[in-house]
Amino acid sequence: MVEKLNQLASSLLNNWAIEVQNIELIQGGQMAIVWKLATDRGPLCLKRIHRPEKKALFSIYAQNYLAKKGSRVPGIISNKEGGLYTKQGPFLFVVYDWIVGRPFDLTVQEDQEWIMKGLAQYHRDSIGYQPPEGVPVFTKLGQWPKHYIKRCQQMESWKLIAENMPDDPFSQLYLSEIDHHIEFGRDVLKKLQASYYPEWVAKCKIAPGLCHQDYGTGNTLLSDNNIWIIDLDTTTFDLPIRDLRKVIIPLMGDQGEWDQVLFNTMLRAYEQVSPLTGEQKKVMFTDMLFPYELYETANEKYGRKNDLPLEELVQALEYEQKKSEQINGLIAGL
Repeated sequence: MVEKLNQLASSLLNNWAIEVQNIELIQGGQMAIVWKLATDRGPLCLKRIHRPEKKALFSIYAQNYLAKKGSRVPGIISNKEGGLYTKQGPFLFVVYDWIVGRPFDLTVQEDQEWIMKGLAQYHRDSIGYQPPEGVPVFTKLGQWPKHYIKRCQQMESWKLIAENMPDDPFSQLYLSEIDHHIEFGRDVLKKLQASYYPEWVAKCKIAPGLCHQDYGTGNTLLSDNNIWIIDLDTTTFDLPIRDLRKVIIPLMGDQGEWDQVLFNTMLRAYEQVSPLTGEQKKVMFTDMLFPYELYETANEKYGRKNDLPLEELVQALEYEQKKSEQINGLIAGL
């Protein structure tokens, strides 16, 4: 398989004016395929983007926009025809600069601060991007209410599966607790709709910025005291705070508890580069109230059909309770 994929890369690279000395498969399988290239231009990356073409084009042109603007994302190497990508079959292939650096360790405060400052700079740099004519816009602006409703409906539907597993301790606990959390999720939706969210969305539609959607230690590197973002495949237009929630809340959930010191460190570092208003913070805190970690735990059990121990659900329920108490305190303090 490795030899076959390397042969594919060698064939594809005829589309670029690059002298390649060596091809090394870094990531294979069903997801994105990544090769590291030793070339006359230094190390480069060849990547097969595992996204529908329309969404892939949006992210490719976004990355090119950011790189040319001076943002710390890998530059795209044009092919012989001057294009940013080469298409083969249903897939798009792109050649990028290869960034050499170290990954971040989010147990270290300095790295927590670095990674949040990099996210804030990404958000600031992205304002002004518009895909070229003919490239569909990929946006989630204004779609949060639909996401809340869908998740609540799924948590409701999973009760039917749990009822068919009467001897399963996980399902017994799920059935005894989930109605409260579904109702809580619906209440969060009402709070979101009554907040600054609709007005903020309307303003962002006029001058949208990018939300990375998959920001974290796997897609960032520290190089020469600069943070680089190396994977933009899922980027979309949305409120920047979506990324903050998707970074901070799972990190807290993995720890199984709410760490207010960690939360303050990460938010403070972000705001050193891109401050948030009180209204914007209230929208972010409201979104963070939604029982995302409980939903993900239930989805692992009933959606992906993986066998989870009872302790996983107990931990998720305890975390949601602690999180709710802390965040409601933050909202009250605004």
